Formats: sequence, C-alpha cells, structure tokens
Amino acid sequence: MTSVANPEVVTDLVALGAVFTLSVQPSGRYTAILEGFGQSSSEFGRLTVDGASVVLMPESRALWERVGDSVILEGDSDFDFNLDGTTEPATLRQVLIPN
Repeated sequence: MTSVANPEVVTDLVALGAVFTLSVQPSGRYTAILEGFGQSSSEFGRLTVDGASVVLMPESRALWERVGDSVILEGDSDFDFNLDGTTEPATLRQVLIPN
C-alpha cells in the first residue's frame, strides 16, 4: 500500500504477515481472500480483462502487467496508514505468484 497523499509512506502488508490468495476459474469467476492481523475477508465475483485493466466485479479495477510467471496488479484502495481508525486513499500493488 502506498499513500496517495504522501507516496513516501508505504506499508508492505505481506512483510507484516498478510496473505492474499486469488483463484480464477476458466469461466472468469474468482475468489479473493485476504488473511492477516487476526482477520480474514473474502470476495467473490467475475474477472475480465479490458485492455490494460483487470476488472474484478463487483469490487475493483486494476492495471495489470505480466512479469515472467507473475502478474502485477495495481489499483486504487484505502488503508489506515497511521492506525487512527480512518482509512486514507492508497494505491495497492499486488504481485501474484502462481503456485
């Protein structure tokens, strides 16, 4: 996560112990699960590719890039950088590594 207001403020969720799993079926249906910090959240929907964007419906849109076997997604998000209970606009960069 990178702060939109101050791009020098970066939080690496994986380094802090979070795990993100994205499973995409040939039909385009997907399941996304984020686990970490004693919590878990999941999202289900349909993934489509629209030019340079990956659209995860119903939730988000991200630019994508393939680097070797990995896919990098980058898009808008929100995150509480200073842990005051208020989220702030952020850019989320996800490096997806197949397993």
